Amino acid sequence: DVPRSGSVAVRARNVRNTTDVDTQAAERELGGVLVDAGFGVDLEDPDHELRALFSRDCCYLSWLTAESVRDYGERKPTDRPFFQPGSMDPLLARAVCNLARVRSGDVVLDPMCGTGGVLIEAGLLGAYAVGTDAQAKMVAGARENLAAYVESFDVARADATRLPLRTDAVDVDAGGSSGERAKPVDAVVFDAPYGRQSKIETHELADLVAGALSEARRVADRCVLVADRDWREAATDAGWTVADRFDRRVHQSLTRYVLVLT
Repeated sequence: DVPRSGSVAVRARNVRNTTDVDTQAAERELGGVLVDAGFGVDLEDPDHELRALFSRDCCYLSWLTAESVRDYGERKPTDRPFFQPGSMDPLLARAVCNLARVRSGDVVLDPMCGTGGVLIEAGLLGAYAVGTDAQAKMVAGARENLAAYVESFDVARADATRLPLRTDAVDVDAGGSSGERAKPVDAVVFDAPYGRQSKIETHELADLVAGALSEARRVADRCVLVADRDWREAATDAGWTVADRFDRRVHQSLTRYVLVLT
């Protein structure tokens, strides 16, 4: 049963050509089911759009409710008040926040916040953004960037392997006359340093990521990690369960790995 009325269109897609499915035949077949259910068809301006995504041996069906806008205007890294090369673009930052199920009212922590790209997107989703970074320059820059886009955030200089946070809660600014109140961290999202590009002053890369994962597990129950390599073993050793893993080829010498941890 589909509690909808009005016109529909079906759009089928073979994701990255990973299947031999005939997408036009799939659209006709699914459209026929919807017509039999009483829907009218409007391919130009439908009231509802059904997406069918075929990937390897899976098919995903979903009603379209929103589409990402790839023009992020003044949120592009080069247009922010503070810029450093290698900053995560807003589209990926929003995607990993979505994977972490960030919702309005959540407390979201990025223990390696860099220029604050992930925290900006979390804040725009309505979350309270909390960030740390080992470099004073990044802390100052992240504060500047966050202040340009969101109202509520905290950024401090800290070692990601020894976070200055209680296990059960952080103090967030409740605004107005209510002052601060304690809330648990709902999600940790961070982009680990890329070994060939990032300056790591006090830790070997493996120790840094393992320590950050352990601290993330201490304060939260869900986490999304982005990195230039697969850190599944370190995540498991830190007490996480790997719920999903994705890889995204950026260019010939860089593939980003995304781990969704619970």
